[in-house]
Amino acid sequence: MDDAELLRRELRAAREELVRKRSRQSEDPGKTGDALPLMPDRDEEFLRLALMSIDDLETHVKRLERDLDDLEDGFDNLERTETE
Repeated sequence: MDDAELLRRELRAAREELVRKRSRQSEDPGKTGDALPLMPDRDEEFLRLALMSIDDLETHVKRLERDLDDLEDGFDNLERTETE
């Protein structure tokens, strides 16, 4: 599996976790949502995402999107643009 695929998988898992947290927050606004509930549909590789807050997840998703874009566009193009 290449780096782009790994980033896509983590991005997908982070977005799913963000949706879960937002839906739980709207159902019970008094809960913080930082606990690790038992949910069998989570990918064990990304369980750490369940411990992140909504704000942290949003930031993480943005970083993953940026990193994936950079990887797909190629770092050479990025370096050339910055030096011009």
